[in-house]
Amino acid sequence: MKSHKRGPYKNAATVMSPQWGLSLVELMIALALSVTLILGIFTVYMDSSRTARVGEGLARVQESGRIGLEIMSKEVRMAGFQGCADAYTVPVRVIADNPPPSLTPATGEDTLYFYNSALLGWEVTAATQASWENGTDFDSLGIIQADALPDSDVLMVQRARLLSAAIANSTSASVSIEDPNGLFGAGAAFSSGSLLMIAGCENADIFRLTNNPTGTPKLAMHGSGKNSSDSLSIAYAADEDAEVYALDSTVFFVADTGRLDDNGNTITALYRATNNFPESASPSFQREELVEGVESMQIQYGLRINATNNTIRYVSAPAMAASDWKDVVVIRVGLLVSAGGNAMAENDSQTYELPGQTFVPSGPAAGELVHAADRRLRKAFVSTLGIRNRRCGEFRQFGATDFWEWETADNNGGDGDPCN
Repeated sequence: MKSHKRGPYKNAATVMSPQWGLSLVELMIALALSVTLILGIFTVYMDSSRTARVGEGLARVQESGRIGLEIMSKEVRMAGFQGCADAYTVPVRVIADNPPPSLTPATGEDTLYFYNSALLGWEVTAATQASWENGTDFDSLGIIQADALPDSDVLMVQRARLLSAAIANSTSASVSIEDPNGLFGAGAAFSSGSLLMIAGCENADIFRLTNNPTGTPKLAMHGSGKNSSDSLSIAYAADEDAEVYALDSTVFFVADTGRLDDNGNTITALYRATNNFPESASPSFQREELVEGVESMQIQYGLRINATNNTIRYVSAPAMAASDWKDVVVIRVGLLVSAGGNAMAENDSQTYELPGQTFVPSGPAAGELVHAADRRLRKAFVSTLGIRNRRCGEFRQFGATDFWEWETADNNGGDGDPCN
């Protein structure tokens, strides 16, 4: 009988099973690598977010600055326009009742020169905020006077705007007009009481409509019920260059919108107020917000002080005399614009240069101003705007008469152009 030799008996409990988990060291290494990776991803995300905010803020600031200056430039370049009539040699006869102060002739007169009120400016400071608008077309009008922010300028531009209405016939008491776009009549843009200008190349009148024109052609009356006279300077139908114009008087200023951004910063904006030319002595303007983020507007006015070489001297509004405004041929406009939200990692420490004014982050020297200490992105925009309806040369009185003339300046070898 064979015997079988058995090996030693092995208890199952003593057999070592394979290891399936992680050791503590391996776990700590894995956690450390994970934290490092997460921190890296978070850092990249934060940097990307900050870059995106800066890029978005810069794009918004660029757009706001560009749009603001573009809107202003369209008005400024047309300041003083009154059709083909030369604003310096053809006075405007004003027969309309209750014209604004800027369009009111001197006592005993019924004419004025449009260039005197075509471009006017003011500087608002904390000391003058309650009185800077005295005597203006918007005197004591809260939506401009009270709301215009200190440390900023206010600009008013006046001009005639050509209407799509042709003169069919005219007498001293009425004007017949072709009105293809329905601008005249009850409920239309121009009805009884509206302020209008009619002008040719040698005459110009400002009057109020005294009826709601109807028919074809439409008869626009300018009777004495709303005018000091029922007669215009001439029968304008005989002047082939005569046209009918609306009057635009626009005020640009910076004001608080009453809104806050996501970080609680005050939002300011560039505003435009348009004169409604009411039939009363009380001013009435229609105000609208143009561009968000404008913190300050600074303007310098270019006076032509030398007719021989057309030298221009830039001055701020407080240095302008009442007789200087007619000599402004160009202006420099500066806008300080900020983007909403905290786009920057730290408070803004930059210095910004605007025409005639410097904005610093802190510790201003004499004549400097301080911008807000926050993390908003800012940029200064400056543009030089020429006034197309201002003639070059020297404007001087013709002898002892009431007439004025231009002594043109030509310093370029007889090319006949006094403007360059």
